Amino acid sequence: MAKKRRKFTQCPNCNYSYEEVNNYCPNCGQENHDLNVPVKHLAWEFLEGTIHYDTKVWRTLKYLLLRPGLLTEKFNLGQRASYVPPFRLYVFVSIVFFFVLALRAGQDNDNVQVKIAEEKAAAALTDSLLNANKAFVLPADSAAVGLPALPLEERSEMWEEFMTKFRKFTQDEADSTQKLLKNTSFMMFLLMPFFGLILHLFYYKQRRNYVEHLMFSIHFHTFFFILVILALGVEFVFEGFDVDTWVFWIAVVYLFLALHRVYKQSYLRTFVMLLPVGIVYLIALTLLFLGTLAVSVMMS
Repeated sequence: MAKKRRKFTQCPNCNYSYEEVNNYCPNCGQENHDLNVPVKHLAWEFLEGTIHYDTKVWRTLKYLLLRPGLLTEKFNLGQRASYVPPFRLYVFVSIVFFFVLALRAGQDNDNVQVKIAEEKAAAALTDSLLNANKAFVLPADSAAVGLPALPLEERSEMWEEFMTKFRKFTQDEADSTQKLLKNTSFMMFLLMPFFGLILHLFYYKQRRNYVEHLMFSIHFHTFFFILVILALGVEFVFEGFDVDTWVFWIAVVYLFLALHRVYKQSYLRTFVMLLPVGIVYLIALTLLFLGTLAVSVMMS
């Protein structure tokens, strides 16, 4: 929708003489739009702009949720003005997503039974790791095969330092949850371009630009965040409902349909591609999450 402008003939800021086509001053960059009008005109302009933006939001969300891959396809075709930009949409949804997770984590921390279970699990894991450390001995010829051969005393000190931080991490639940969520948000931000790279490698024969794969990744992760938000709402209303299984399979089906639409392959070929793409993605997700957990522990 084109903006209706009340144009000046001369720039009030630098006195540049406008031509009819000038929406901005070529000299200083100020917008050529007169705001010195009755309040009702400004209110109408604001309402008109808000309704137009809301229309873009609802259209974008409708296609994102109900038409897997369509937003990515339209972006790749250059049809972008009618939809919320992918990265802006992702940032907004991710903020809501991690806010909801933080609220959920706070509720869990208030649950005494959950606290007891977590403390028991942490203690059991600590004992298991300590026993594993005692049983672990590098072979005498480890240097010969290229393995790092740190002195046993140095390894023990590093391990004890990590275990001390790990015990501190598991004891202070509120602080550890906050750090983990903060680092996880950064991890997911890194995962998006990595997933785009995975798609770029598996679909390299299509000779697409990396940006097209990145847009697919942004849209998919945005959908996943919205899906989890909705699932947490369902779980809050219907306690005991197994939302995890539903989230997993809905995400898998969505990814399958999105790949089929964007990369224009048959359903059978798409399914064949889905398996290795999904496996590599899950491996990368697991490794990044373990790395995020380790960083969160060392920051405690």
